[in-house]
Formats: sequence, C-alpha cells, structure tokens
Amino acid sequence: MNSSASEFLSAIDRRHSGEQSVVLRYRNCLRFEESPADNEDFKGLLERTSIREGLRIFPLLTYRDVEILVLDETSLMHTHTLKSIDGAVSIARCLQRGYRRIAFESGGNTGTALSVYGRRVGLETFLVLPGENLSLLDSAVFEAPTSHLIAVRDRSRVKQVSSELRERDGLPKVPQPEWRLEASMFIGCYLLEAMLEGLQFDILAQTISAAFAPIGIYRVLRRQQPDLGRLPSFLGVQQAPNCPMYRALRGAETDAGEAGSTGRLLTRVMYDASPQSYGTVEELRGVLDETAGDLTLVDSADFGHLLEDEFDGAGILSVLAGAGVNIFVRDGEVVETTGLLALTGTLKEITAGRIAAGSRVLVCLTSGTGRPDGTVVPEAWAEEWEMAG
Repeated sequence: MNSSASEFLSAIDRRHSGEQSVVLRYRNCLRFEESPADNEDFKGLLERTSIREGLRIFPLLTYRDVEILVLDETSLMHTHTLKSIDGAVSIARCLQRGYRRIAFESGGNTGTALSVYGRRVGLETFLVLPGENLSLLDSAVFEAPTSHLIAVRDRSRVKQVSSELRERDGLPKVPQPEWRLEASMFIGCYLLEAMLEGLQFDILAQTISAAFAPIGIYRVLRRQQPDLGRLPSFLGVQQAPNCPMYRALRGAETDAGEAGSTGRLLTRVMYDASPQSYGTVEELRGVLDETAGDLTLVDSADFGHLLEDEFDGAGILSVLAGAGVNIFVRDGEVVETTGLLALTGTLKEITAGRIAAGSRVLVCLTSGTGRPDGTVVPEAWAEEWEMAG
C-alpha cells in the first residue's frame, strides 16, 4: 500500500472505473510481493483473471433521521456477489503457483466465483458444499466437464469432506486466508478513494462470517488515517442461528443454539459453525476496538420486518429496485439474503437507539441480484463417493 494519499491517488489505473473492475483500477495501489519483479508479474495475472468486479455507492433512504447509503457489491459483479473479487485474486494466486486442479468448500457464493473464474483460465475445480444449498446455484456454472460439484448431506462435514478430497487427489487448499484479505483490500481501496474525494459516513455495516471483508477494508483505511481522520465505526451483523464470531467476541450466549440444518439459517451460504478457525477473531476485535464498533444479531422476525415494512410508502425490495438493484425472489422468497441482513441489522440498531439520529451509515449489500436456476445436479454425493472410494 502506498504511504500517502497523493501516492495512492496517482497509482490508480484510471483506464478502468470502479464500476467496471476494482481489481484492475486499484491493482497498482497494493503491494502483493516483496520483489518488484514478482509484484509486477502478479499484477499481470490479475489482468488475466479479472472479468467484472464492480462497486458503486448510492443513497437508499432516511430512517428515523439516519441516512442510509448502500455500497452495492452485487449488481455490478460478474457472479453477482462480492466474491467475484475473491475469484479474480484467488485464481491469479493459483496461476502464480502453477496449480491446474483445485478443491474448495463453500456455502455457494465463494464456490461459484472460484468455479467461474477458474474455468475461464483452464483450471479444473472441485466444489464441496452442503447439499441443502444446491438450490442456490446456477447449473450453467457447472456445465463444463472441468467444473466438478460434490454435495454433502451433513453440513457439519463439508470441511472434512473437502480435506479428504484434497488429500486423496493431492490438491492444494484454496483459497488461503491471506488471499481473502487481499481481495477485501480492493474494497478498501474503493472506499478510500471515495472518502478522499469527500464521501462521509459514520458507520460501515456488513453481514459477516469469518470477517475477512472488514479486516481487509480497515487494513487499507488504517494506513491512510492521517489523511482521513477518525475512521468509521464498524457494525458487524450475524444471523442468530449461527453466530460464532458474536459468541467469541462478546462472550455471550444466545437462545438460538446451533442450526443443524442450513434450512434454519437466514443466510444459508454462511453455514460454517467455526469461521473463527481462520484466525480472524483477534484482528476483528482490533477493528471493533479502534473504531468503537459493535456486533449485532438478527433473527427471522427482524428479517420479516425488513421485508414487510414500508419506507415512504414502498417496500424495501421496491426501494432497492428503484436504485437499480433487483433482488431475486423465487416462489415468494428472497433466494440470497446475506446482503439484506446487513440492512436488517442496521435498521434494528437504529430502532433500538444505538445508532444516533443524524448519523450516516454505509451498508454493504454483498449479494442478492444473482438469478440461480436452482436445478443443478451434483456430480456426486459425498457419502456415496466415500463408500465407493
């Protein structure tokens, strides 16, 4: 990362807009390797893997005298989630290491991005995911013979099955935690540029699992704090049925218990009951401490209020559609809810008086506009695959 605001701004590749690709626009603003030659080589790989990783910010509504802005991380992304950035960065790292075949576990969004971005550059990919999440996928992603899909009936065994597959076939573990943080730093660069140009907000809100996104974002903003002044507080939102980071950092018990099925979850892609195993707890704690931030939980009743309430006479999905964000609804239900949970948590905190009137909140809308057909058939079910092996 460059050391001053002027150096950062001069390193931006203005041939590419943030709405087109933050990977291409900011790749020269970040240092990925100690060796200048290796650093240039990796940036060249990012040019090869990038497809479309676009962001934009727009005002959404004012609620109880709190202005809510949206960081749109869904409608301009190639795979319609912020994980498109992870796809570009992680697949570039795989090319750098000479990997030709890779395996990974996912609830859906990361796995889709790695499958799509990997296929584009000729990698063979193996995605392991909970079988209950098959309806979240688009069958077109797995039409190529090199894009494999293995479903697991017991979601608590997804990581185990993925590990067994890698061990059996000698495949590398991807993505590495640091790659995820690198991906999130591109979002930090987008926000940094906007803030240097006058964007002001008091709170950044996002739905979290392992919290790679806020950690990467604040790594960037922290380095430019002399130019920015006080950093916005971070509000992390977790779903009550699966909130291990909340438990770890707040030392609090919830009455929800652990969801044995992803069907009980508000966002099924965040199925992991132990995301703290990635080693991000302490760095997230640091973000919360230095920004006077907080964590909050949302449940099905909270989410129901978001969808049922009206804002200036319109439902939230209509308000978003008016801003060009068309959340996908199938059979009367929102298919991918992760991004909307951040908005749910924000409204809950405003209603409770924990976000003061007059504040400005930037809500990260990480997903929702994808249109998966939900008809994908896995290549194998893990249980049968293990018996056959």
